[in-house]
Amino acid sequence: MIDGDKRYSVSGHAVKRSSTLFAGNFKRESEVLVKLLRAAWILAIAIGTVFPSLGQVSTSDFDVDIVSARSEGKKGTRVDLYTQVPVTQMSFINTPNGFTAGYEVKLNAIEISEDNRLRNLVQSKIWDATLVVTSYAETQLEDQFDFTTQSIDIMPGRYVFEIQVSDRNSSKTYLRTLPIDVRDMSSDVAISDITLLKSYDEAKFTIVPRITGRVGSEEGGFKVFYELYSDGEKDVLITQEVRRSREDGSPVVAVSTPKGSLESVETDLAYSKQEMVFLGRSRSQYIVTVPMDDFKVGTYQMVVSVSELDGEVLATAERRFVVEWTGLTEHIEGNIDEAIAQMEYVAKKREMSFIQDAQNDVERFQRFRSFWDRHDPTPGTLRNERMEEYYYRIASANRNYGGTDDGWKTDRGFVLVRFGEPDFIRRKPHSFDYEPYEVWEYQQIGRQFIFVDKTGFGDYQLLVPVWDERTRLY
Repeated sequence: MIDGDKRYSVSGHAVKRSSTLFAGNFKRESEVLVKLLRAAWILAIAIGTVFPSLGQVSTSDFDVDIVSARSEGKKGTRVDLYTQVPVTQMSFINTPNGFTAGYEVKLNAIEISEDNRLRNLVQSKIWDATLVVTSYAETQLEDQFDFTTQSIDIMPGRYVFEIQVSDRNSSKTYLRTLPIDVRDMSSDVAISDITLLKSYDEAKFTIVPRITGRVGSEEGGFKVFYELYSDGEKDVLITQEVRRSREDGSPVVAVSTPKGSLESVETDLAYSKQEMVFLGRSRSQYIVTVPMDDFKVGTYQMVVSVSELDGEVLATAERRFVVEWTGLTEHIEGNIDEAIAQMEYVAKKREMSFIQDAQNDVERFQRFRSFWDRHDPTPGTLRNERMEEYYYRIASANRNYGGTDDGWKTDRGFVLVRFGEPDFIRRKPHSFDYEPYEVWEYQQIGRQFIFVDKTGFGDYQLLVPVWDERTRLY
């Protein structure tokens, strides 16, 4: 749905429930900026900013999303900063009104010079939040969060945003440091950053951002919000595209096929829509529903562009997000013994035997979880990304390649589980000259795997083993 008349506002500080269990920020970080972050503490001391001692600062699961929009008067950019803090991260005390927690959020905006040096602190802002719940049980819910929003006006440029969340009851301080590009939106036609939505209320004209930047694979679709600014009147083309990208945010490079080839190629384009819109002298707001019919689990880049009817691009905004698999619990709890057997590609034989030889179901499950806890890339957080990715690949192999045997046991299933989704798949159907075959290309690891259907019944066999040097692309 596109709406150019209504005015939506962000709902205020409140407790929000969410099924998303992972904290993350999806602004792209360059290597140069990451190095600059190491110097942030030195800069803070040099400019006289007071921080907690290093011993009091720790990492946290709190989420941050930062969205830029045009400020009033076109003199700068308004930056909206959203925070989402897990209730389990807070310290509650029993008060006459209920169990009460409070925390302080502090933002330091530090400018980056053209030669990639941290310069001066340009803005600092502090705001408070208080949360009251009626029972102790509500303080232990892992899917409950507290939400705040705050805005600042700032000139376009490159910054380091340092966000601190300080618990008033425990004196603990949690820190996130993010490199941010604040875009210039003073041109005649401009577009705000894209906001992923968790929900919106059409009657009250309020929206709740999806701060984590993650979308569940079972949702079927999601909504985004953005604003268009126009200082004149004209017809324009608005194009919305969503493409798969790599984990680091880089695009997937297209594969070309010879002219006249019968091969079909999977592309990285997951969604595309274009329409002609009349822009008046106004600030127009858009809420768009993106269907997920062709989406796989992984990283995506959404691009919204505004162009003249002749194709000249006037403004562009991008947003990176992740589609995550939400079927892990169902997959494991449906048949724990099968889930253990499916560890064949990731666990050693002695590890498998240790789990399977447990004396009872409770101990078997504990050993199973202990194995995955040891391989958790982010211990201490609510999600085990490696476990999720592994069983998503198992489920995907079963769904796409199952037949007389489970999909994960087939050659294509094995390669999918071991290496993940290929960057490209080239398919050649049956002909008098060739047996049907598929070529899976993995650009980042420089490998390609060829599967041939020698029987004609969809039983694709790997042509050479995965370790064979002939699988190398370069």
